[in-house]
Amino acid sequence: MFFWKKALYLRRFKKNMIYLENFFLPAEDRRVYPYRILCSKMLDVVSFAPVTIFYGSNGSGKSTLLNVIAEKIALRYKTKGSSSLYFSEFVEKCAFETATKNNKQLRIPFDSQFIKSEDIMEAMVDLRKASTKASIVIKNLKKRQLEWKTNEDSNDYISDFDLRVAEGNYNEISQQCSNGETAIAVFENIFMPDTLYLLDEPENSMSPRLQLILKELIEKKAYLLGCQFIIATHSPFLLSIDNAKIYNLDRCPSNVCNWYELENLRVYFDFFKKHENVFK
Repeated sequence: MFFWKKALYLRRFKKNMIYLENFFLPAEDRRVYPYRILCSKMLDVVSFAPVTIFYGSNGSGKSTLLNVIAEKIALRYKTKGSSSLYFSEFVEKCAFETATKNNKQLRIPFDSQFIKSEDIMEAMVDLRKASTKASIVIKNLKKRQLEWKTNEDSNDYISDFDLRVAEGNYNEISQQCSNGETAIAVFENIFMPDTLYLLDEPENSMSPRLQLILKELIEKKAYLLGCQFIIATHSPFLLSIDNAKIYNLDRCPSNVCNWYELENLRVYFDFFKKHENVFK
């Protein structure tokens, strides 16, 4: 009974939002980057849902497409992508349109941003640096406290309370030191309601269990808190996000399909089907 009540409650407050509705790519066939990658996909128009996923193998153009979109709509990002002359020319020829609500054209939310896997890795490095710095602080405090206790003339008083505060701060940092858990914590802190996010392979460094947590986090933000996501991934867990619109960039021309129709997902299925007896 509880699950039915929860489902009804969530449906009542369901809030699907689309800010970026369509993106138009030039149809010119040029043998320069990124035309050569994207032209064969024959994606004249990309139409977006609350969650849109670009799927494809390495070199399929999914990250390139994200970079093009982010550059054209002037999205905030931390790690600079391609900035070649040909890239800039291509972006200039693209166009986009935002959604309308109550007969008014929506704007891209101000805090929207493009988050790359490199950004998450950088956050992990920063966390390790903070953890190392905190451990050095604790070591110095213990040394000074010991010197004060053994030297009556010392004025360098360090209380047990000061030491506990420092150790508490260190524990708070070190508890998040696994790469995958750090990545989840970063996303939980970044994702704000009513915002557009472009994510480039956000599942990097995450175990399957954590990828499922990220999937649920994205679903919650998209379908309850008014966020829109455009994601480049080949994670089977993120591809199974409820009602996600998936563009298969391994196909030429590209097409929209269900997650369970994708070739790589069939590889997973066939593998586990072949070995299902070992799981029984």
